[in-house]
Amino acid sequence: MDIQELFSRDPLNLTKTDISTIIEEMRKSRHNFNLGNMKAGSTKPKTEKQKQLEEVSKGLDIDL
Repeated sequence: MDIQELFSRDPLNLTKTDISTIIEEMRKSRHNFNLGNMKAGSTKPKTEKQKQLEEVSKGLDIDL
């Protein structure tokens, strides 16, 4: 089941399986958050400028 669909439901109507799925997804994104990835859990699409920067940085041998 999609995590966005679970978040859109009434929390009082969620089953234990639904809650477990939400917890599992949040734990996956926590690792990225702890690494300093500011995009962890974000659903916003990348801007054109961000896409260009990503393309340029792929050609370079550095981490941004």
